[in-house]
Amino acid sequence: MDNFVLHIPTKVVFGKGEFNSLGKYASELGKKALIVTGKRFAKESGLLDKALKQLDEAGVKYVVYSEIEPNPESKTVDKGGEIARNKAVDFIIAIGGGSVIDAAKIIKVVTKTKVPCWNYFERPPKDVIPSNTLPLLAAITFAATGSELDSAAVVTNSINRDKRGIFNNELYPAISIIDPLLTLSVPKKATIDGVVDMFTHIFESYLSSNAFASVSDRISEGLLKECMKQGEIVFNDPQNVDARESLSWIAALALSGIPNAGRRGPHPIHRLEHPISGLYGIAHGRGLSAIMPAYLIYTFDIHKDRLALFGEMVFGVANPRETMLKIVEWLKKVNALNGLKDLGVKKESLELFVESALRDDGNKDFIRAKRPLYKDEILKIYELAYDYSEIEKKIMELF
Repeated sequence: MDNFVLHIPTKVVFGKGEFNSLGKYASELGKKALIVTGKRFAKESGLLDKALKQLDEAGVKYVVYSEIEPNPESKTVDKGGEIARNKAVDFIIAIGGGSVIDAAKIIKVVTKTKVPCWNYFERPPKDVIPSNTLPLLAAITFAATGSELDSAAVVTNSINRDKRGIFNNELYPAISIIDPLLTLSVPKKATIDGVVDMFTHIFESYLSSNAFASVSDRISEGLLKECMKQGEIVFNDPQNVDARESLSWIAALALSGIPNAGRRGPHPIHRLEHPISGLYGIAHGRGLSAIMPAYLIYTFDIHKDRLALFGEMVFGVANPRETMLKIVEWLKKVNALNGLKDLGVKKESLELFVESALRDDGNKDFIRAKRPLYKDEILKIYELAYDYSEIEKKIMELF
């Protein structure tokens, strides 16, 4: 195993109906909050009104900032930080999905530092995140990114459309409320996008490390198997609370550091996806579902042993080709197998994707994976991902 430090300072409040405890936990963090939400859901669902009522009862003052877009933009984050400073808030409350929580994580930083948020996302960063930023209370409404229990944040540059993520222990929420009931109103397609996202968080780390970490392997395999099972259940029965509850916990665990403890490795599938959602505004999970099969096909030689292990432990097949076919079959079952063409991507954008992915990784000629993937290889992966009409045939041709 690789040496590791597991640091999870977030207090997790998990369970059906726990959103009703928001006022109680908010009063533990401060006296005046900036409430960060998306443009519609928190208002239209009534969650914002419920939160404000709780804060009023708890004696917590607040300012509402409801401007976060999907794939949150740097200009929106900077504006939130300016408002928080001007209104002299002493903590942040985020009510929404991963985009809202990611934005809130960086807003809590720039509120203190007055530094443009993109400085932290440059490769290498122009500024270092300090350790005295504002506390964050997160109430997650969408099982997907795991932002409620990780140290990551992803932001899109409003000028050049580059989408990048960073990790820093300061970005952990102080408290996260995970109430599975809040996810019941998420539409089926978006729910599955979230399932693909949490699956990929665990799976690409499982593939990309060379470390022997059998305990983490078994944890990852168990979570991935349950992710696929519960994803199918909620696809066929979107109001299944038990499935929603399971997926809410899997999403939180996925990037918490627990599944991949002792097994360091990059996240190349995410690196390849960021330009897609950054340039086209496509849902992140939908972009991942387009990249993953092509990535597995192109990198088959370097991952075939891990694919064989995964197939044996999860599907009961020890053939790496059969493992890939099983993954494709699962994507089809939940209506998530789509090529880039299906998502409206133009072929002339593929080279733009390559350059953006390289900038995201911070290297001129390659992105990090189990072995470096160079510019021409990255382009081939995007080309493979363009059309999946004969994907099974392409997998069979690997032997």
